[in-house]
Amino acid sequence: MDETSPREVRVDDTPRPNLPLRILTVMVGATLIWYSLSALNELLPLEPGGSGNLTHWMNTLYVTVLALPMVWAARRFLDRCPWSGLRLTGPGRAWRPLLVGALAWLLPASLGLGIALALGASITLSVSMVELVVSLAALTLLVLLYEALPEELIFRGYVFRNLNTAMSAWAVVVGQAVLFTLWGTGLWVLGGGWEVLAERLPLFLGMGLVLGCIRVVSGNVWACVGFHLAFQVAAQALLSWELFEVEGLDTVMGTVFLLPFVLGVTVAMLLLRDTGSWSGRAPDPVVETVR
Repeated sequence: MDETSPREVRVDDTPRPNLPLRILTVMVGATLIWYSLSALNELLPLEPGGSGNLTHWMNTLYVTVLALPMVWAARRFLDRCPWSGLRLTGPGRAWRPLLVGALAWLLPASLGLGIALALGASITLSVSMVELVVSLAALTLLVLLYEALPEELIFRGYVFRNLNTAMSAWAVVVGQAVLFTLWGTGLWVLGGGWEVLAERLPLFLGMGLVLGCIRVVSGNVWACVGFHLAFQVAAQALLSWELFEVEGLDTVMGTVFLLPFVLGVTVAMLLLRDTGSWSGRAPDPVVETVR
């Protein structure tokens, strides 16, 4: 899909920082935002966040308030290009790609769930239906604002768009996945030590590659947000929010959580009836005089 449109024009023609410096600036900013949460949480006389408590909500607000304006400022003052070039459409046009991305995860995951149950795994509800609905609603909002939207806007939005000015889409998929892996794994190593490297590195690399492919196929960051959102809500609901009792966790991880990474891009292509454009670059628009 073409990343530019005839109406998109550069904000001004002032010389701007080179491409590596622009991307490095945003990645350093993202690292400081997420890493500073540790220092912030140590100052709060509250329980650690992660399961919908007050700290979790405060962390979410902190990330949202800082990350989204950071990307806007980088697009405006570093790229000096319109926001529209990031392909994060407004709410009225977001629902369809968001749904496609979510289904690209949910449909293969449903197949994996069937296989897991057939192999003897079990997932049992451990709370009331009312508590489940309320918890899932809260979890969905927290994941959207704390992880899915800001991370996708940074990496499949800003980083992807800028790399695509100099590289073909297939190369950008690899490049942004490597940067996403370095960033995400680095944060986990800083917080949990080197022992988390073997677990987190393949996870972030796999996510980065799949989400990058969905970005190419859909041409819209919201599809990546939908996939990321579905994955994180399911993972946290099953593993950390104590909403379900899971027996045969290894089987569930090897089916429900693996199949979307294997089949998700194909499902997105089928839903969109489009394979995307993988060979071309998408240069930033030239400066034009708008009358």
